[in-house]
Amino acid sequence: MIIVKKFVEQISPIRKSITIDELTALKMSAVSLNTFDSRTVEFLDDLSRAILKSTDLNRIAEMAALGFWLRKANISQFIKENLTCIETENCKVAPVGLVFHICPSNVDTMFMYSLAISLLMGNRNVLRVSKRQSSPHLNTLYDLLSEVCDSEENILFSSYFSIITYEHDKEINEYFSSNANARMIWGGDSTIETFKSFSTSPRTKDILFADRISYALFKSSAYGGLGENEKRDLLKRFYNDAYSFNQKGCSSPQAIFVLGNEKDNRIFRQDFYKRLKEIVTNKYDWDLYSLASLKLNQLAGDAISGKIEHVLEEDVRVTFAELKDETNASGTCGGGFFYLHQLESMNEMLHYINPKVQTVSYFGLDGSDLELLSALTSGKGIDRLVPMGKSLDFHYIWDGYNLFDELCSKRYIV
Repeated sequence: MIIVKKFVEQISPIRKSITIDELTALKMSAVSLNTFDSRTVEFLDDLSRAILKSTDLNRIAEMAALGFWLRKANISQFIKENLTCIETENCKVAPVGLVFHICPSNVDTMFMYSLAISLLMGNRNVLRVSKRQSSPHLNTLYDLLSEVCDSEENILFSSYFSIITYEHDKEINEYFSSNANARMIWGGDSTIETFKSFSTSPRTKDILFADRISYALFKSSAYGGLGENEKRDLLKRFYNDAYSFNQKGCSSPQAIFVLGNEKDNRIFRQDFYKRLKEIVTNKYDWDLYSLASLKLNQLAGDAISGKIEHVLEEDVRVTFAELKDETNASGTCGGGFFYLHQLESMNEMLHYINPKVQTVSYFGLDGSDLELLSALTSGKGIDRLVPMGKSLDFHYIWDGYNLFDELCSKRYIV
């Protein structure tokens, strides 16, 4: 079979079974987009309004966050920040060409951020999404994207992206890889290893997103000084960071570090667990039997390996497993399973920092604390330091990449 005659399922801009050679994103468009094109900004803003207007989507935290991120005001700020750093008097930017996105299955909105960044650089795009992603709200998002694209003012974008799904197929993956000018490979180490085995052009640019872990860091004395409403707000922010995507997002905290003296840390542990348990009881809807089995296996393995020394689990939806000193804080099963460790000084964080650490969300740290943590871990790990509640906020600087800079070509003109 000739590879271009193989069928894939296109999800957007039109839902249909389609042969590879019919994908419009593989063809040169009659109308060219520029980098940071005003038409692209308007297109994304139209999608933003559609998402925020949808009662099916605007009540879901990650969908509402995507809607706000796509707003014209937000995108315009990104453009303002990047024009001066990636384009100068003698250096002009242009689209890189065709971008092949291998989208992750654990964060179902990530495909849209990946697409938006690439469209803003004027690129054509093929996005492979997982067949496992079939939730009603995700299908609603796909349909809204197609509707916005189908309007007269946005019709040109139908030739700039194809969102498709297909079973694992080496020939198809190699075809897209060999024709791409750049690849956005989400999904972790295993996915990266697989796609690195496919042939590409010598100048194909790979932007790789490996397996990552993330932490939450609290100063216990600052927590103890909060009022009732402030604690309630903080717990909601932590819940959104941790339980969205069932704690499987790369920036979802897997471990909680508590900085302070023994008394303040003990009070934090007891009060924080009680309040988090109340939230998950009312908000976290998951199969309890599956969670119980998952966590039992995790706890058994951690106990046998000597990784943990105490477990607090009054509700299967929230588990605190206390780490022994200087052990590995990665590898939780998700679903509300947190490693917990108490720190007497910021220097102790060094034992848990390595290049796999992506995000540390924090509460109660002042400017000098952040400067110390940043200095201690410089060159060792941590790509993002963000306030509690901001772990999942996507930014064009991600995993150490400026994605706008990565997805363009540069021309030197004198």
